[in-house]
Amino acid sequence: MSKNSEEEERRLFEFYLEHGYLPDEFNNKKENIKKEFKKYKIQKENNSNKENKTDSKEELAYTKEDEEMFLSAIENLDCTNHSKKSIYDRRVNTKFKPNIKNAVPKERLDLHGLTSERALIEIKHFIYECKKNKISPILIIHGKGFGSENRIPVLKNLVEYYLATEGKNYIKFSSDAPINLGGSGAKIIYLDI
Repeated sequence: MSKNSEEEERRLFEFYLEHGYLPDEFNNKKENIKKEFKKYKIQKENNSNKENKTDSKEELAYTKEDEEMFLSAIENLDCTNHSKKSIYDRRVNTKFKPNIKNAVPKERLDLHGLTSERALIEIKHFIYECKKNKISPILIIHGKGFGSENRIPVLKNLVEYYLATEGKNYIKFSSDAPINLGGSGAKIIYLDI
């Protein structure tokens, strides 16, 4: 083939491509390429399926051995808890519960005759000062509420509410005082110092 004829074919081919026409020879090649590609794809899928089947057989044999080993390990398994907790851990996890009957408060606050607003101020100040000076246990006498209107224990409820909400960060333990210190009319409080 001469240079001119090759160049002419190339130009003609480019013209066909530009205008969407493909020569028959090119279309035939394209069809052959598609067929070859389909054959290749099918062969690849068949090979991978065969490999998967052989792999799964090997896995099943391995799985049986593995299962036997697993079952024998389970039979010999020791289920006891071998973790050792230190004495410190035990102390942290137990709740502080003092012997209240023998408690001797180092400081006292008597709220008898105070309004609820004034009593709350006194309680906050008293607990703050005792915590600052590391004084514990303390006693807050609020009374049983027999002298208040409708016999509702306003100061008692106020003290209990404060100890359960704002004051809980300062307090290690609180309870009604023993009978000799006022019983249900007073609270004995161990501060967290």
